[in-house]
Amino acid sequence: MPGVLLDMDSHDAPPPKAPEHGFVVSHQTVFLDIDFSTQSLTGRSEIIILPQSKDLRTIKIDARQCVIQANTVKVNEKVADFAYEDPMKLLEIPKQYDWDVGHFDLQKDRLKPLTENTTGGLLVITIPKGIKVEETDQFSENVTGIVTPRASVAPFRAGSIAIDGAAPISANSIQTPKTAADQGLRFQPLTVSIPFAIKKFRDGLHFVGCSEADQRYPHVYTKHSMDPGTASCIFPCVDDPTMRCTWDIKITCSRTLGDAFKRRQTFRPHPKGLHHLLSKKGLANGIVHTVAPIEDNELLLSDEEKLLDMTVVCSGDLESETTDLEDSSKKTVSFSCQRIVAAKHIGFAIGPFEQVDLSEFREDEDDEKLGQGQTLPVLGYCLPGRSDEVRHTCTPLAHALDHFLLTYGAYPFNECRFVFVDDQIRDVEHTASLSLCSNRLLFSEKIIDPEYENTRTLVHAIASQWFGVSIVPAEKADRWTTFGLSHFITNLFMKNLCGNNEYSFRQKILSDRLVELDIERPSLHALGETLHLGPFELEFMTLKAPLVLFILDKRIIKASGTSGLARVISRMVMASNTGTAAESVVSTENFRRSCEKTTKYRQTEPFWNQWILGAGCPRFSISQKFNKKRLCVEMQIRQTQEALPSQQNLNKESFMREFKEDVNGIYAGELQTVFTGPMTIRIHEADGTPYEHVVEIREGVQKIDIPYNTKYKRLKRSRRQKERLNAGPVDPNAEASEDALYYCLGDVLQSPAEIQEWGLRDWDQETEAKMDQESYEWVRIDADFEWICDKSFISMPAYMYVSQLQQDRDVVAQQESMLYLKNSVTHPLVSTFLIRTLMDTRYFHGIRAMAAEQLKSHATEPCNWAGFNQLKKAYRELFCYPGSNMPQPNDFSDKRAYKIEMAIARGLSQIRDLEGPARRCTKEARQMLLDMLRFNDNSSNEYADYFKIANLLNCLTDSLIPDANKGEDEEDHELIEYRENVFSELDRYRNMDEWANSYQNLLTVTALDCKHRLMKAKVMPVDPLQFARYLHDGTSDFVRIKAFECLIRLGFMTTTSVAALLLSVMSTDSSPYTREHLFEVFCLGLATIAFGDDKPFDPVPPRAVQNGQVEGEVHGEVVMGGGDLYGADDMAVDGEAGGLIVEQDVSLEARKAQIARSTTIEGALAALKNELKDDKSLAEALWKAIKSDIIEVHEQADLLDICYILYDIENTWIMKLQYPFYWEVHHLGKVGSVCINSRFQILTISGHFVFQEIFE
Repeated sequence: MPGVLLDMDSHDAPPPKAPEHGFVVSHQTVFLDIDFSTQSLTGRSEIIILPQSKDLRTIKIDARQCVIQANTVKVNEKVADFAYEDPMKLLEIPKQYDWDVGHFDLQKDRLKPLTENTTGGLLVITIPKGIKVEETDQFSENVTGIVTPRASVAPFRAGSIAIDGAAPISANSIQTPKTAADQGLRFQPLTVSIPFAIKKFRDGLHFVGCSEADQRYPHVYTKHSMDPGTASCIFPCVDDPTMRCTWDIKITCSRTLGDAFKRRQTFRPHPKGLHHLLSKKGLANGIVHTVAPIEDNELLLSDEEKLLDMTVVCSGDLESETTDLEDSSKKTVSFSCQRIVAAKHIGFAIGPFEQVDLSEFREDEDDEKLGQGQTLPVLGYCLPGRSDEVRHTCTPLAHALDHFLLTYGAYPFNECRFVFVDDQIRDVEHTASLSLCSNRLLFSEKIIDPEYENTRTLVHAIASQWFGVSIVPAEKADRWTTFGLSHFITNLFMKNLCGNNEYSFRQKILSDRLVELDIERPSLHALGETLHLGPFELEFMTLKAPLVLFILDKRIIKASGTSGLARVISRMVMASNTGTAAESVVSTENFRRSCEKTTKYRQTEPFWNQWILGAGCPRFSISQKFNKKRLCVEMQIRQTQEALPSQQNLNKESFMREFKEDVNGIYAGELQTVFTGPMTIRIHEADGTPYEHVVEIREGVQKIDIPYNTKYKRLKRSRRQKERLNAGPVDPNAEASEDALYYCLGDVLQSPAEIQEWGLRDWDQETEAKMDQESYEWVRIDADFEWICDKSFISMPAYMYVSQLQQDRDVVAQQESMLYLKNSVTHPLVSTFLIRTLMDTRYFHGIRAMAAEQLKSHATEPCNWAGFNQLKKAYRELFCYPGSNMPQPNDFSDKRAYKIEMAIARGLSQIRDLEGPARRCTKEARQMLLDMLRFNDNSSNEYADYFKIANLLNCLTDSLIPDANKGEDEEDHELIEYRENVFSELDRYRNMDEWANSYQNLLTVTALDCKHRLMKAKVMPVDPLQFARYLHDGTSDFVRIKAFECLIRLGFMTTTSVAALLLSVMSTDSSPYTREHLFEVFCLGLATIAFGDDKPFDPVPPRAVQNGQVEGEVHGEVVMGGGDLYGADDMAVDGEAGGLIVEQDVSLEARKAQIARSTTIEGALAALKNELKDDKSLAEALWKAIKSDIIEVHEQADLLDICYILYDIENTWIMKLQYPFYWEVHHLGKVGSVCINSRFQILTISGHFVFQEIFE
C-alpha cells in the first residue's frame, strides 16, 4: 500500500512564494528604443513598488548586460545612489588569468550568480534620505488612485460564459499578489526610474538578417526561458516568476526597413545640446550621443524592401502608434497589459511582418454559440512572402480558441496573436497574448505530413495562455500541473478535431513509450526542479504529465460519473479570471484537493503518491484459467516492475541527459513496488457477449475470481463462416445481429479464389478443436485505459489475440493484438491475419500500417515467402494500374492510403534472406523498391511528394544494409548494379534539391543520412568530403546540422580538425538553434567514444602460466568455473616439463571495463576521460569555445560541464600582472600647483619589481 501523502502546503489557495525583496511590484512601464543598424537598445524602466515594511532601505532590481550611467537612477523623481556591476561580464574570462580546461571549476564558480537562478537583484538602489516609507490608510478614497498606475483600464472583452458578470483581474481589481493585498498595513508606493542602454546582446534579444552575410529579412524578437534571468537581459525588472504585475510597454523603432539601416558614420554636434534632446524625448537613456548623425544608407536593400513597414508585435493590447516628432523615420508603438503577468511572459517582435487575419477561418457554429461581439480576434504575423503558409498552417486555430473558451472559460486576454520568426530554439515561446513561433512550423498547402504535429503544437500555444501564462505554478516542483493541463486540453481538442481513433492510437503509443523510458527517472514532482538541465527533461515531463492526467480523468469519470477533469479545469479558469492573484497560482496539493472537492473522487491521495510523487510505471504479468467446477475465471495479476535488470545498456541518444544528471547530482526517484487502483477486466465469453468486471488492485500479487455468465457452448466457427458467407458482408456497426460480434473486421479475402490467389491459410483442425473448447473468446486487462502500464499474458493463446483484433472495435485493443503478433513466430497463418488487416479499409490506418510493416517477418523461405508475396500483391491492388506492376500517378487526396503506401515500402525494405550469410534484402523486394522510386509520378498530384521520396530513399538504403556479417557472400552482378543505382538516386535527388529546394531541404538531409548509414555498414566507401561540403557558413541549418551529425556518427569525433571545427561553429554561429543542436551532436560524439563504438573491442588473448612463469601466448577458449578462470584444457600437465600449465585471461579487466562503459554512466565517463585526456588539440578548441563572446550563459555552463567530465582540476595557474608605471610630480612654481606624469619604465632588481616614488 502507498505511504501517507507527503506534507504539502495546506492552504486552499497558496500564494506565490513570499518575496525576499521587501517589496511587491505593482506596475511596470518599459520604454525601449531599438536600433537595428547597431543591434543595440536604449530605454528606461519605471517600476512602481509597494514596500512591505518601514525598514526598506534598498531596492534590489535584476539587470543584466545593461549600461547605467551615474546620477540617472531616480526614486520618486529624486536621484538615488546605486551599486551595479554587469553580471554578464562574468562570462568573460579575465585576461590576466592564464586559464585552460583544467581551471573549469574556477569559471563555474564565477558563473554561480548567473546559473543558480537566485533572485534578489544585482542592481542595488539606495532610497534617498529625503524619501520615507510611510503608511497609508487602505480604506482611503485615494488609495486606489495611488496604487493603480493608470487612470483608465483598457476594456476587457468578456466571454459569453462569464459567471455573474465578474470582472477579470486588472489593475483596478488586483495590483499585487495576495501576500501584499492581505497585509494589515499598506505603504505609499515608490516609483523607481532606471535609464539604461545595452550595446551588445548575448541573451534576451536575437537579431536576424542584420549583417551583410545574412540575406534574410531583418527582424528581432525576445528570447525566453522557464527560469529567471532572460527578461532582465532586455530591461531592468524583478525577474522573479512569482512577482507578477501589470505592464505598459512603449517601443520605438524605425518606421520602414530602409530607415532601420541608415548607418551612423559621421557626426556633428546637435545645435540644441543634450539636455534639449532628453527633455523632448522624456527620458534619460544611459548612453546618449551629444551629436546628431549624418545618415548614410549602406545595407543592400531593394527599393521595394526599403519601403516595407516595420511592424511591432508585443504582449498586451495595442494602444497607439505615433511618429517621432524629432525623427520622422522613427515611430513609437504603445502596448498595455492589464492582466498581471511575470516579466518572463513579456515578449515582442519587430520586423517587416505581414498581418494575416486568422479569424476568417472561424466556424459559423462557434460564432453563433459565442454570441455577437464575443469572439476574439486571432492574428498571425509572418515575414514577407509567407502569408499563404500562415493561412494554411493556422487554419484550425480560431476554432481551437473558441472551443477552449466555450469548454473551459473566458480567454485571459483580449487578442490571440502568433508571430513567426527565424532561429528560435524551441518551436513556440509563450508570452502574454502572444506566441513567438518558429518558421519551422510553417508549411504550404502542398505539404501534408507535418500537419498533425505542427497543428497540435500551435493549439498547445493557445492552451498555454490559460495554463502557463495566466495560471502559473506556485513552485518549480509544481510545473507539472501547468504543463500537464495545457497538454491535456490540447489532446482533447485534437480528439475533437481528428477523431477518437487517432486520439486513442496516439495515447497508446505514448503510454508504451513512457513505460519504456520511465526507468530510473525522477518523479513528476521532482522533475520540475531539473528542467533547466536541458530539453530532455522537459520532453519527459511533456510526455508523462498529460498521460497521468489522462488516466486520472478516466478514473474520475468511471468512479463518480462526472465530467472528469473538464469541470475542475473550468473552475480553475473561472477562479483565475474573477478572483484574486492567489487563485491564479496552482500547487500540487491545491490541485489535488480541487480534484477531490469538485469531482467527489476520494482516491486522489494514493494516486498522487504513486504517479506524481513516485516514479516508474507498473508492469503486470497476468495468468488466467477457467475453473469449470466453480464456473469462474481464476486470474492472478503480478506486478513485476522490481524485476527489471539492474544493468541496462546505455543509449547514445540519452548520453547528454545521463552525464548532466550525474554532474548535477540528480538521482532517480523511488520506484513504486506496488501500484494500486481500480482496473476494468473485460471478458468476452463464449456467446460473444462482453462482461466487464471492475476490480481493485491492492497488492503486488492480486488473485481474482471472476464469475462466468454464459451457459451455452460456443458456436462452431465453420458453421458461422458458412452462414456469414451466405448472408453477405456484416455491418460492424450492427447492434441487433448476433453475427455483429463475430468477424466484424478482417473478414475480407474469404472466397476460395482469393484464398488461393493470396496464399492464405486457415486454422488447422487441432487448433479449431482447442478454440471450440474455450469458454471465452478473449480477456482484456485495463479495458478502459485507466493505467499506464506494460501487460503480458502468460497463458493466453494466440487465437484469442486474433479474436480481439477482429472483433474488438476499440483501436487500443487492436493495437495490443498487433503488438503481440509482432513478436509471434514466423507462420503463414499469422501472415494471413496481417494481410487481411491490411486490406480491410475499415481498420484504422495506423493498425493497417502496423500490419504492412509486420508482414516482413513472414517473408521467409519456410513460409514460402508468403509475407513478401502478399505485400507485393497488396501494393499492386492498391496503387498500381489494374493487371500491371506500373504504379499509378500519386494521389494523396486519401491521406490514409498515402500512409499505407509508405508503410508497405518500409515493410518491403526489411525483408531478408535469412539463409544467406549476410542476410541481405531479397532481389525481388529491392528491385520493387527501386521501381517505386523510378516510376514515381507526381505531375497530377496536388500535394508535394518530398516525404514519399525521402521514405523511398530510406527504404532503398535499408535494403542495402545487411542484417548480419556472418560471412562474406559473393556479390553478383545484379547486386553491384543495384547498389550503383541506389547511389545514383541519392546523388540525383540531392542535386535536385540544390536547384529547387524541398521542404526544409528534406531530400538533402535524407540523402546525407542514407550515405552515412551506408558508409557505417561498409556498403559505401567512407568519404568525409561528401559531408564536409555542407559545413560552411550559409548552408541551411537543417543540412549543416545533419552533415556534422553524419561525420560524428562515422567516428570522426577523434579527428582533430573535425572536432575543432564543430566546437568553433558551435560557439560562433549566429543562430542559437544551430548552436543548440550542434551541442547535441558534440555530446553524441562523446557518447560514441565513451561507449567504445568508434573502434572495435579486441580483447587481449590469454597467456599461459607454467610453474608460475608466463609463457608465450596460448589461444584457447576461456570458460568460467568455480569463480576462477581456466583454459579449455584447464590444469593440463605438460609431459616434457612436468609442470602445471594454467591459462589466465589477462583481458578480464578489459572485459569488465567494456561492460562498465556500456552499462553505467560512471564507467562510460571514466572511459571517455581516459580516451581524451591527452588530446591537447581538443582541449584548446574546447577552451576557445568557452571563451567565445557569442554563446549564452547556459551554453558556457554546458561546455564547462564537458570539461568537468574530461579533465582533472588544476590547482595552480599563471596570473599576468600589468607592469607598474613610474609617476612623476613636478611643482609648477605656484602654491598648490603640480603636474603629475607617468612614464612606462620598468626597474627590476634581482627579478623583483622596484616601485619608486619621485617628488619634486
